Amino acid sequence: MKITICGSMHYKEEMIQASKLLESLGYEVELPNVSESSTYDHTTDDEQTNAKSKFIKDHLDKISTSDAILVFNKAKNGVDNYIGGNSLMEMAFAYSQNLEIFLLNPIPDISYSIELKGMRPIILDGKVETVDIYFQSLPQAFVSSKSPIKLRAVSRALRRSGIRTLVLPRPAESSVSEQPQSIEETYEGASNRHDALAQTVTKDDNPAYLATVESGNSLIHANHNTFSCTVVILEKVGRLRKTGINIELEIPKEMTDKVPSVYPDLGVLVQREYGSTLKDPFPFFTNGKINRLKLVEDALFNVAAQLDE
Repeated sequence: MKITICGSMHYKEEMIQASKLLESLGYEVELPNVSESSTYDHTTDDEQTNAKSKFIKDHLDKISTSDAILVFNKAKNGVDNYIGGNSLMEMAFAYSQNLEIFLLNPIPDISYSIELKGMRPIILDGKVETVDIYFQSLPQAFVSSKSPIKLRAVSRALRRSGIRTLVLPRPAESSVSEQPQSIEETYEGASNRHDALAQTVTKDDNPAYLATVESGNSLIHANHNTFSCTVVILEKVGRLRKTGINIELEIPKEMTDKVPSVYPDLGVLVQREYGSTLKDPFPFFTNGKINRLKLVEDALFNVAAQLDE
């Protein structure tokens, strides 16, 4: 799971130490851009404004791919456990996505204390390791894949719908091609994976939810090239499964011409030809504006919103 740390650059070194502790516990961690503390020296108001705009956007983008935030609130400006304007914005942004908000220390006595309380933060009382204790206590959601994108999409989609879980990988085979070439094959792959997942999870695992994501391509209309599609299955254990089908973006022909003749799937193609670190083709033909995590998360959220509580 991924946690973004928020806070004043005054505590840069302590935030770095907190990130190392969380990483040692198995979490992926994002920090504020440590260069911000020295960026505004000897700059004009316009230069400061432009730089600040970029820092704000970059940090909110980190939260948009996280499962939780940790606000590093300590004494500053004569106020104990201070939370400034940046952190307040970041908390509200995380709250709007229903992510967990951890505060290192209690809520400060300041003019907007009631707004801070309204976002229901989880107080750590100075103990960063309490984050792990919290997550380990949550209901477990098993996912039929070890893909980082799929795991995070399940976590974030469930959270957006009000369901907080600890997401765990339990890979299962689809028994279809690596890049399904129709909605029917994608649907079959999802069903196969989910059936296999259900057979491997036992009562001793104490599962609360099961989740499957299968991505593929499909010809939708004769006037267009192949579109990406995603089939998702979510199941609250002991209840009926719910399945969703999303039709997404038209894939450039120069990409689909090489799948599966040259590469097994589009993810491998962008890794080999575009140097991508993730198996995600979408940023390369949307000017970086759309990524696979967002598409899969939205597909899952559409189904998660229908789950019976």
